[in-house]
Amino acid sequence: MIYDEPIFRPLGDRYLAVEFGDEANLLLNFRVLALKEALEAEAISSVIEVIPSLRELGLVFDAEATSHARLEAAIRPLLPRVKDLTTLKSRYVRLPVWYDDPWSAETARRCNVDKNIDFVARCNNLTVEQVIETHTASDYWVVCVGFTPGCYFSRVLDPSKWITAPKYKVPRSYTPARCLALAGFSTGPYPVASPGGYQLIGRLAVNLYEPTPRNKGFPEDGVLIRAGDRMRYYSVSPLEYDEIWDAVQSGRYAYDIRDDVFDVAGYLKQHG
Repeated sequence: MIYDEPIFRPLGDRYLAVEFGDEANLLLNFRVLALKEALEAEAISSVIEVIPSLRELGLVFDAEATSHARLEAAIRPLLPRVKDLTTLKSRYVRLPVWYDDPWSAETARRCNVDKNIDFVARCNNLTVEQVIETHTASDYWVVCVGFTPGCYFSRVLDPSKWITAPKYKVPRSYTPARCLALAGFSTGPYPVASPGGYQLIGRLAVNLYEPTPRNKGFPEDGVLIRAGDRMRYYSVSPLEYDEIWDAVQSGRYAYDIRDDVFDVAGYLKQHG
């Protein structure tokens, strides 16, 4: 359900959530990010941090400077800008991936499951080659960032290119850093080695998290990707992967990121 009016929910003495609906709908995320833009433009001094998720915006605030009620009153005049939005700031990011890579295959073997990309292919009545072709044929919208540093959740923008598969029945205790995975509606990476249950389909040739940034494009906190970015994955060979990774490790790699504006109204007219 998409709510006629957002619901304000106190979720702690210093936390207020603005919830736009209760379903996995990109329109909700567009509204979340539009409110984030509006709040940043207003620069409300009592707001310490703004945290977007798929369908709600969380605000951490200074409880000595404001209250839930006063912050809600400050936000409500911004809501008309959110309801009928036409565009959003959205960086365009291209990421190189070695699909059907040996790390993902070995991880599956250790977990005593089928090679994940083979499983994904069967789930979607495709060949592995068709999985790769389809996965690289559309942009992906980053709805939120979280779980581990640099991890994000993204949804394919072209519904005809949607590939899905269930998560592992028993999650892995270990996933190699930079593996790219999908499950449910989302494609997302494992920027650092961590547990997980998404199906591994490839390995990124670049970092998404650098605690001490070495490459241009990384902010001070070391997290490359932001909510509202659009991703485009492209397939690279093993030799290309090695060349890119060497450049990343030495700080020579130039990340393919450009500032852009996303036509929300045009997208909703076509796919809404």
